[in-house]
Formats: sequence, structure tokens, C-alpha cells
Amino acid sequence: MSIKEYPRLINEIPRGTKRYGTIKKLRSAAERANSTIKEDIKILEKPRVLNGFRANILGQMAGITLLLKRACSFIAKITNQFAKCLKLKPPPIPKSIQNIIQLE
Repeated sequence: MSIKEYPRLINEIPRGTKRYGTIKKLRSAAERANSTIKEDIKILEKPRVLNGFRANILGQMAGITLLLKRACSFIAKITNQFAKCLKLKPPPIPKSIQNIIQLE
């Protein structure tokens, strides 16, 4: 595997290194948003834009879709954290009853 064959899979700068971290911090939020819209949501993969008005609508739809995706992932993440935190614990069982249960 080479970088030229798989540029998205193999980076020139290895992930997890200090240099990669500083470069990632330097990327603007707009670059990250555009990357997500283009690669994850795939709205901008093959856009059919004939004039500026349609380009404006496509950009707005992409932004709304990105915000909805981020909101849904946030809600799912918080819901999972609450589910882990608030798991129901069984009521305490008296020792006399525990002994009977263990004998069976």
C-alpha cells in the first residue's frame, strides 16, 4: 500500500503524532464541516448546480443536514451515557433469603 494509491487511508503524517495533532488543530471549522459534508453525508459528491440560486440552496441543505447529524449523534451519545449511569440496581436481598436461593 502506498500513499498515492490510498491517500485517505495512509497519511503522509502518521495519526497520533504531535505533528498530526498540531496540523489538525490548525484546520478551521469550515474545513472540517466541508470535509464531513463531502465525505460522510455525500451531498456534495456530484452536485447538480446550474446557477447561483441552486448553489445557495444546496449549501443551506448541506449545512442543515450537518447540524442535524451532529445533534442526533450528540443526543445518542448523551442517552447512552445516561443509560449507563442510571442502570436500575436490584433491591437488596436479605441474607436469609439469599441462603435459600443459593441452596436451590
